[in-house]
Amino acid sequence: MNHHFHGKKVNYTYAEINLRTLKKNLEAVREEAGKAGAAGGVKVCSVIKSNAYGHGMNETAKALTEFGSEYLGTADYRESLILSDYLKRRTKKKAKILCLGILTEEKKFFDEVVTRDIEASLAEVDIAQKLNDYARSVNKKATVQIQVDTGMNRIGFSMNEAYSAIEAISRMKNLKVKGIYSHFATSEIAGNAFAGKQLKQFKDLVRCLESSVMKFELRHISNTGGILNFKDPYFNMVRPGISLYGYYPDRKKVVRDIGIKPVMTLRSRVNFLKSVPKRESISYGRLHFTDKLTKIASIPVGYGDGYSRLLTNKSKVLINGKPYDTVGAVCMDWVMADTGSSSEVNVNDEVILFGEDYPAYKLSEITGTIVYEIICSVSSRVQRVYTY
Repeated sequence: MNHHFHGKKVNYTYAEINLRTLKKNLEAVREEAGKAGAAGGVKVCSVIKSNAYGHGMNETAKALTEFGSEYLGTADYRESLILSDYLKRRTKKKAKILCLGILTEEKKFFDEVVTRDIEASLAEVDIAQKLNDYARSVNKKATVQIQVDTGMNRIGFSMNEAYSAIEAISRMKNLKVKGIYSHFATSEIAGNAFAGKQLKQFKDLVRCLESSVMKFELRHISNTGGILNFKDPYFNMVRPGISLYGYYPDRKKVVRDIGIKPVMTLRSRVNFLKSVPKRESISYGRLHFTDKLTKIASIPVGYGDGYSRLLTNKSKVLINGKPYDTVGAVCMDWVMADTGSSSEVNVNDEVILFGEDYPAYKLSEITGTIVYEIICSVSSRVQRVYTY
């Protein structure tokens, strides 16, 4: 039987988010990040973009704030505003919001950046000037952080323009430059030469800027991989993402385990059991045939919930803690499991699709993707249930 959540308030398929595990993961990450010994301690910017990697942005961010995360990192300004409004209503503790996305010349979100507790990322001088002019027009200052591209070739000031651009920004009186940051491309690989080059170039640039242009309260480059493999005491903030939720960027390249565990368990129940004779097909396309008389358990979860169709005939589920093969094409709303001819499985028994006992990386290995995509793909129709 399902010993977790019953009743009309919780759906058969739901994502259990264990906030106690989240807290322990944050503590483990903070301890690891602090081992470099940055003067004044290392701040944490917990990355909660993409609905907190599928865990539910608002509740997860609220918990991380209450657990002491100094910053929360969002992907865009809409996320930032939704989160700001939620936290203002729901918690007395404060965490700064750093939007890792960029502003554009259409001036969308300028007012919110200037008037709300949101720190904007700058990657263009023209946009910086427009933001400065807007802030001056309303007699305010906008708090910003500067993003430098050291090798991702995505967004940020390029290395050959960064010094002169930041020098120009430093003269803009209605911008308060709080920090400067970059982003690793290959930090999950310990000792990687390209990541080492990024670190050195960024550090040299920031030192040069601090000696002749301006000081930065915050200097940061490390994502989870950087925290694990490229610690440097010159930097005083880190931006963990996947590690908060219990996974490593690339499990096969991890040098050592820091004790993090999966926060999310995707749970369901057996809704229907059917005895199926030998040589009968299961599901769309007739991609699986039974090889003997067996019982097929139908579970109300499918690709509409984020359980990938690429898992067809390849994954396992845990029913009452025991693994069973999934069979037949994954449907939008159902997945089937072969529970055997003498199975003790019953209707309403608990099913785990992934979690601590069957980690999501096992599904990512099957589908040829990364664990980030598996957990981020859990759809909005899957209810999140928070436990502690």
